[in-house]
Amino acid sequence: MSVIKKLPKKDYTAFVDIVANAYPGFKLITEQDKKKSKKRLLTLAKDTAVNHYGLYRKGKLLGGMALYDFNMNLLSIKIKIGGIGLIGVDLLHKKEQVCKEMVYYFLEQYRKKGVNLVALYPFRPDFYKKMGFGYGTKVSQYRVRPADLTKGKSKAHIHFLKKTDKRALKNCYYRFFTKMHGMIENRDYKWDDLFDHPEVKIIGYKKGNKILGYIVFTFKKSKGDNWLDNDILVREFIYENRDVFLELLTFLHIQLDQFNRVIFGIHDEYLHHLLLDPRNGSDNLLMPLAHETNVQGVGIMYKVINMKGMFKSMRKHNFNNQTCNLKIFVMDSFFKKNEGSTIIQFERGKPSIRSKHDYDVEIRLDVSDFSSLLMGVVNFKTLYKYGIAEISAPQYIDTVNKIFITEEKPMCTTMF
Repeated sequence: MSVIKKLPKKDYTAFVDIVANAYPGFKLITEQDKKKSKKRLLTLAKDTAVNHYGLYRKGKLLGGMALYDFNMNLLSIKIKIGGIGLIGVDLLHKKEQVCKEMVYYFLEQYRKKGVNLVALYPFRPDFYKKMGFGYGTKVSQYRVRPADLTKGKSKAHIHFLKKTDKRALKNCYYRFFTKMHGMIENRDYKWDDLFDHPEVKIIGYKKGNKILGYIVFTFKKSKGDNWLDNDILVREFIYENRDVFLELLTFLHIQLDQFNRVIFGIHDEYLHHLLLDPRNGSDNLLMPLAHETNVQGVGIMYKVINMKGMFKSMRKHNFNNQTCNLKIFVMDSFFKKNEGSTIIQFERGKPSIRSKHDYDVEIRLDVSDFSSLLMGVVNFKTLYKYGIAEISAPQYIDTVNKIFITEEKPMCTTMF
């Protein structure tokens, strides 16, 4: 019999040991490393939006996780979402349903709190796909020569940012958050973290006391033994308008004499249009004749955990002016209470839950795919073409597709 409860202070040492083995890449090897990690976790726990939980059997800690209360911009509507991270299981107790029980507990707790959407970063996408999490926007990694980036007319507003700029930096991010679908509102500890790591550099566009854009980056050794060969690794790139974007690019362009490549990891599938030479330096040629410009990966994943609650929270959103009574049946083999039918009346784009059982058309799909559809990551026509969504009346395919299509795919820069 498992017991899941908030992690008491006395068990943080054991939790850090579990995390160290579950995530060797964290390099928590020495006692000093582990003490530093424990101190950070205890500091994070002071934030009411961050809670650490442990799973116990016979009084022994077998696994732990961090749960986060977030606000997200969902299609210009600010909603609450739940996040889960740092899921770790004792190596001696793998394959004993520890992770499965913790994830189920996470879903249950947030549904009880009235939260309708949750998110995570997967250690294995297939593992969480089976639990009903759908893929978010893919991250594209571009490796660009500085000389191939646009050189603007000026870099007069570009400055290195310091701790004294934290409030202005936070305000800049918040303005961006309110405009960009999918963004998560950062907690205060995120801003402290930026300035607590000396290897992290931040340059920003400053106009008076206002910051209108910034780049967070570190230096990265290029391949080879030459200590002079280095790259710039861009960790975050935020800008509020075109002029800011161009000045930030100018800063990166002028580094051409010192750095080989600027490495971007961004939700932008169009960046190659900006570049004189879009190739990423791999010299890979895809058949029949296409030059490799970037590599892509699946990052954040989403899951709707309450269908009716989800549409109630979106009652002010206009689903592209469509009018239709749509029955949505979602399959959820992992979280059964979420499985079933919901009838939504769309009237000139505005949704409402229908109590009557008459409808124009029904769609059926797994909750993982519906979550990606609702977020605007994928369109309905694609899901139907792939045979992973069904529709009762094919003449409504265009209508259903228009309901859920978004101008921009969701973007998220918050790690958890």
